[in-house]
This record gives sequence, C-alpha cells and structure tokens, in this order.
Amino acid sequence: MMRARTVVSGVVVLAVLAVVGLVLPPLSLAVDETAMPPASALPALPDGARVTAEGMGCASGGCWLELTAQGPAGMSGEELAAETLPDGRECAFRGVFDLRRACAGVIDVDTDAARFFVQYERWVH
Repeated sequence: MMRARTVVSGVVVLAVLAVVGLVLPPLSLAVDETAMPPASALPALPDGARVTAEGMGCASGGCWLELTAQGPAGMSGEELAAETLPDGRECAFRGVFDLRRACAGVIDVDTDAARFFVQYERWVH
C-alpha cells in the first residue's frame, strides 16, 4: 500500500514538472518582450547566400532580430527572398520541449539582398 502511494506521488510530481516545463517558455514571452529567437530560426539560405548584417528592432509587440542576406552572384534580392521563404512568412515550434513559435518573414528586398526578421509569436496579448 505504501509503495503504491509513493509511485502515484512520483507520477504526480513528474506530471506537474512536465506541465510547468512546457508552459513556462510561452508564458515567459508575456513578461520578457525582448526575447528573440536566434538567427538559426531563419530557414536555410540558398547555397552561396550569406548573412551580411544583423540588427534588432523593438516595438509594442516585442522585439525581433533583423537579418540582411546577400544572394550568390546572379541572384536578385527578390529571388533570394522567394527561395528562402516561399510564402513570405513561416512559423514553427522551436522544439518538443519549447512551445514558443519562432516566426520568420521578409521585411524588404533590394537588387541583390533581402532583409528578414525572426521573432517569437506572442500567444498572450
């Protein structure tokens, strides 16, 4: 009888820890508006393209990372943006244990470069 209570107590503790671990990252975005995903949240650039500048922007919706990328020789900024983000915007969960959605999108394009953003999607407004 005592062993069954110990097992049940252990399972309950593990379940509570799992729920807290899954819920805490998204809720922390409501508190920490400066949280930004890493540059790796941007989908893979085409071969030969490279990030040439990084910056940060903030507004009332939080902060985001701005990445300027230059395409390989002969690739226009428009083509670079279309190949990197075909729909213009993409959101994905960071991982199984991190329920924050990192979104990436196109800010604007130049002749041979494109500017992108990566930002956590806010669930709690």
